[in-house]
Amino acid sequence: MARYGLVIDSSRCTGCYACLVACKSENSTAPGVFWIRIEEKESGEYPKVSRSYTPMLCMQCGDMPCAQGCPTEAITKDATGVILIDQEKCICENTKPCVGACPFGVLTVNNSKKSYFPEFLTPFEKEAYESHPQGALEKCDLCYHRITKDLLPACAQSCPTQAIIFGDLEERESNLAKLVAGGDAVPLNSELKVDPSVFYLK
Repeated sequence: MARYGLVIDSSRCTGCYACLVACKSENSTAPGVFWIRIEEKESGEYPKVSRSYTPMLCMQCGDMPCAQGCPTEAITKDATGVILIDQEKCICENTKPCVGACPFGVLTVNNSKKSYFPEFLTPFEKEAYESHPQGALEKCDLCYHRITKDLLPACAQSCPTQAIIFGDLEERESNLAKLVAGGDAVPLNSELKVDPSVFYLK
Protein backbone atom coordinates (compact mmCIF):
# COMPACT_ATOMS: atom_id res chain seq x y z
CA MET A 1 0.00 0.00 0.00
CA ALA A 2 1.25 3.46 -0.90
CA ARG A 3 2.19 6.06 1.68
CA TYR A 4 2.36 9.46 0.06
CA GLY A 5 4.70 12.14 1.31
CA LEU A 6 7.03 15.00 0.50
CA VAL A 7 10.70 15.82 0.75
CA ILE A 8 11.40 19.54 0.96
CA ASP A 9 14.79 20.98 0.09
CA SER A 10 14.87 24.30 1.91
CA SER A 11 18.22 25.16 0.30
CA ARG A 12 16.43 25.31 -3.05
CA CYS A 13 13.55 27.44 -1.79
CA THR A 14 13.93 31.06 -2.90
CA GLY A 15 10.86 32.38 -1.12
CA CYS A 16 9.00 33.02 -4.37
CA TYR A 17 5.68 31.87 -2.80
CA ALA A 18 4.67 30.02 -5.98
CA CYS A 19 3.64 27.03 -3.87
CA LEU A 20 1.43 29.17 -1.65
CA VAL A 21 -0.27 30.86 -4.61
CA ALA A 22 -0.76 27.52 -6.39
CA CYS A 23 -2.24 26.00 -3.23
CA LYS A 24 -4.75 28.82 -2.79
CA SER A 25 -5.71 28.71 -6.44
CA GLU A 26 -6.09 24.93 -6.56
CA ASN A 27 -8.03 24.61 -3.31
CA SER A 28 -9.95 27.92 -3.43
CA THR A 29 -9.14 28.75 0.15
CA ALA A 30 -10.61 31.98 1.46
CA PRO A 31 -8.64 35.15 2.20
CA GLY A 32 -6.53 34.70 5.30
CA VAL A 33 -6.67 30.89 5.10
CA PHE A 34 -3.41 29.21 4.11
CA TRP A 35 -2.68 25.49 3.89
CA ILE A 36 1.01 26.16 3.38
CA ARG A 37 3.17 28.95 4.74
CA ILE A 38 6.76 30.03 4.25
CA GLU A 39 8.87 30.58 7.36
CA GLU A 40 11.60 33.14 6.76
CA LYS A 41 14.80 33.31 8.78
CA GLU A 42 17.53 35.93 8.54
CA SER A 43 21.04 35.22 9.75
CA GLY A 44 24.39 36.96 9.83
CA GLU A 45 25.32 40.58 10.26
CA TYR A 46 25.60 43.41 7.78
CA PRO A 47 27.02 43.30 5.18
CA LYS A 48 27.03 39.48 5.24
CA VAL A 49 23.37 38.70 5.72
CA SER A 50 21.46 35.75 4.33
CA ARG A 51 17.83 34.73 4.35
CA SER A 52 16.45 31.20 4.29
CA TYR A 53 12.95 29.95 3.59
CA THR A 54 11.18 26.85 4.87
CA PRO A 55 7.81 25.73 3.46
CA MET A 56 5.55 24.50 6.28
CA LEU A 57 2.43 22.40 5.81
CA CYS A 58 0.66 19.44 7.38
CA MET A 59 3.26 16.75 8.11
CA GLN A 60 0.70 13.93 7.58
CA CYS A 61 1.76 12.40 10.91
CA GLY A 62 1.24 8.71 11.43
CA ASP A 63 0.56 9.29 15.13
CA MET A 64 -1.75 12.30 14.43
CA PRO A 65 -1.49 14.54 17.53
CA CYS A 66 -4.30 16.64 16.04
CA ALA A 67 -6.65 13.65 15.92
CA GLN A 68 -5.82 12.83 19.53
CA GLY A 69 -6.99 16.33 20.43
CA CYS A 70 -10.19 16.10 18.38
CA PRO A 71 -13.28 15.22 20.50
CA THR A 72 -15.49 14.35 17.49
CA GLU A 73 -13.17 12.03 15.52
CA ALA A 74 -13.35 14.41 12.57
CA ILE A 75 -9.68 13.86 11.70
CA THR A 76 -8.80 10.52 10.14
CA LYS A 77 -6.07 8.91 8.06
CA ASP A 78 -6.79 7.18 4.79
CA ALA A 79 -5.04 4.05 3.48
CA THR A 80 -2.32 6.13 1.79
CA GLY A 81 -1.38 7.94 4.99
CA VAL A 82 -3.02 11.25 4.07
CA ILE A 83 -4.74 12.99 6.98
CA LEU A 84 -8.28 14.09 6.08
CA ILE A 85 -10.94 16.16 7.86
CA ASP A 86 -14.64 15.32 7.88
CA GLN A 87 -16.18 18.79 7.86
CA GLU A 88 -19.57 17.47 8.99
CA LYS A 89 -17.99 16.12 12.17
CA CYS A 90 -15.90 19.24 12.78
CA ILE A 91 -18.42 20.96 15.04
CA CYS A 92 -16.31 22.62 17.76
CA GLU A 93 -17.39 26.24 17.46
CA ASN A 94 -15.43 28.45 19.82
CA THR A 95 -12.20 26.54 20.37
CA LYS A 96 -10.45 23.91 18.29
CA PRO A 97 -8.40 21.65 20.59
CA CYS A 98 -6.85 20.03 17.53
CA VAL A 99 -5.21 23.35 16.56
CA GLY A 100 -3.36 23.52 19.84
CA ALA A 101 -2.48 19.82 19.63
CA CYS A 102 -0.60 20.21 16.33
CA PRO A 103 3.08 20.70 17.22
CA PHE A 104 3.81 22.35 13.88
CA GLY A 105 1.11 25.03 13.94
CA VAL A 106 -0.18 24.18 10.48
CA LEU A 107 -3.91 23.84 11.18
CA THR A 108 -6.11 26.81 10.41
CA VAL A 109 -9.74 27.70 11.04
CA ASN A 110 -11.84 29.30 8.31
CA ASN A 111 -12.97 32.51 9.99
CA SER A 112 -12.84 34.45 6.77
CA LYS A 113 -16.23 36.13 6.47
CA LYS A 114 -14.83 39.32 7.94
CA SER A 115 -11.95 39.24 5.44
CA TYR A 116 -13.90 39.90 2.27
CA PHE A 117 -17.12 41.43 0.99
CA PRO A 118 -19.37 38.83 -0.73
CA GLU A 119 -21.07 41.49 -2.83
CA PHE A 120 -17.79 42.19 -4.63
CA LEU A 121 -16.95 38.56 -5.44
CA THR A 122 -17.19 37.05 -8.90
CA PRO A 123 -19.62 34.09 -9.20
CA PHE A 124 -16.65 31.73 -9.33
CA GLU A 125 -15.08 33.20 -6.17
CA LYS A 126 -18.39 33.14 -4.33
CA GLU A 127 -19.01 29.48 -5.15
CA ALA A 128 -15.42 28.55 -4.28
CA TYR A 129 -15.40 30.32 -0.92
CA GLU A 130 -18.80 28.95 0.05
CA SER A 131 -17.51 25.41 -0.48
CA HIS A 132 -15.43 25.92 2.67
CA PRO A 133 -17.67 25.85 5.77
CA GLN A 134 -17.32 28.89 7.99
CA GLY A 135 -15.61 28.01 11.26
CA ALA A 136 -14.35 24.65 10.00
CA LEU A 137 -10.83 23.33 10.40
CA GLU A 138 -8.68 23.30 7.28
CA LYS A 139 -5.22 22.04 6.36
CA CYS A 140 -3.10 20.58 3.58
CA ASP A 141 -4.20 17.16 2.35
CA LEU A 142 -1.45 16.90 -0.31
CA CYS A 143 -4.09 17.88 -2.88
CA TYR A 144 -5.90 14.60 -2.27
CA HIS A 145 -8.21 15.19 -5.23
CA ARG A 146 -5.14 15.40 -7.48
CA ILE A 147 -2.89 12.63 -6.16
CA THR A 148 -5.73 10.11 -6.35
CA LYS A 149 -5.73 10.85 -10.09
CA ASP A 150 -1.95 10.41 -10.39
CA LEU A 151 -1.33 14.15 -10.50
CA LEU A 152 1.23 16.06 -8.45
CA PRO A 153 0.13 18.27 -5.56
CA ALA A 154 -0.20 21.86 -6.75
CA CYS A 155 2.73 23.02 -4.61
CA ALA A 156 5.12 20.42 -6.04
CA GLN A 157 3.98 21.04 -9.61
CA SER A 158 4.36 24.81 -9.35
CA CYS A 159 7.75 24.99 -7.58
CA PRO A 160 10.20 26.48 -10.13
CA THR A 161 13.27 25.18 -8.27
CA GLN A 162 11.92 21.69 -7.57
CA ALA A 163 12.32 22.26 -3.84
CA ILE A 164 9.21 20.13 -3.15
CA ILE A 165 9.42 16.47 -4.13
CA PHE A 166 6.29 14.31 -4.00
CA GLY A 167 6.28 10.55 -4.00
CA ASP A 168 5.46 7.23 -2.41
CA LEU A 169 7.52 6.36 0.66
CA GLU A 170 6.77 2.68 0.11
CA GLU A 171 8.14 2.72 -3.46
CA ARG A 172 11.75 1.91 -2.64
CA GLU A 173 13.15 2.95 -6.02
CA SER A 174 11.52 6.39 -5.94
CA ASN A 175 13.74 9.43 -5.42
CA LEU A 176 11.74 10.41 -2.35
CA ALA A 177 12.04 6.99 -0.68
CA LYS A 178 15.78 6.85 -1.35
CA LEU A 179 16.35 10.27 0.23
CA VAL A 180 14.48 9.21 3.36
CA ALA A 181 15.95 5.71 3.59
CA GLY A 182 19.47 7.05 3.08
CA GLY A 183 19.10 9.53 5.89
CA ASP A 184 19.48 12.58 3.66
CA ALA A 185 15.94 13.70 4.45
CA VAL A 186 14.77 13.83 8.06
CA PRO A 187 11.58 14.80 9.90
CA LEU A 188 11.21 18.32 11.22
CA ASN A 189 11.60 18.26 15.00
CA SER A 190 12.35 14.54 14.97
CA GLU A 191 12.33 14.46 18.77
CA LEU A 192 8.53 14.69 18.63
CA LYS A 193 8.37 11.15 17.19
CA VAL A 194 5.07 11.65 15.37
CA ASP A 195 5.95 9.49 12.33
CA PRO A 196 5.46 12.18 9.64
CA SER A 197 5.31 11.70 5.88
CA VAL A 198 6.94 15.07 5.18
CA PHE A 199 10.72 15.30 5.42
CA TYR A 200 13.35 18.00 5.00
CA LEU A 201 16.77 17.63 3.42
CA LYS A 202 19.64 18.20 5.85
